[in-house]
Amino acid sequence: MITAFHDSLRALLGRWQGWVILAVLSTQLLLPLRYYIGHRDPHDERFAWRMFSPMRMAQCVPRFYKDDAVLPLASEFHEAWVKLAERGRFSVIEAMGARLCRTYPGSAIRVDLACTYLDQPPHTYGGFDLCQVPHL
Repeated sequence: MITAFHDSLRALLGRWQGWVILAVLSTQLLLPLRYYIGHRDPHDERFAWRMFSPMRMAQCVPRFYKDDAVLPLASEFHEAWVKLAERGRFSVIEAMGARLCRTYPGSAIRVDLACTYLDQPPHTYGGFDLCQVPHL
């Protein structure tokens, strides 16, 4: 049985089409690994089995401040952006902060992101000026 597998593999890789198939399959298997290994945003589970993930149930409350005054998110951003921020997506919150820094130049834009989880204790992210440090 192993010999038949090796013969089939040799036949497949003996042609250029076999190498293309191997490259496509390898890419499809390896690309999602970057979200599991070394990914800095724990709330981003685009390649996860979401229905089984407790992270999918994370609830976050983003609060943006302009020079220590609370900014109402509904008047600054579309509802879809606010909903993604409430899921704790760092890239969305960082983009929102970058837009606020452009809208209010010279102001300190701070975000506090308080998240609660099903399987771990609550955690807070941010607390610093996103115009100076643009990453959570």
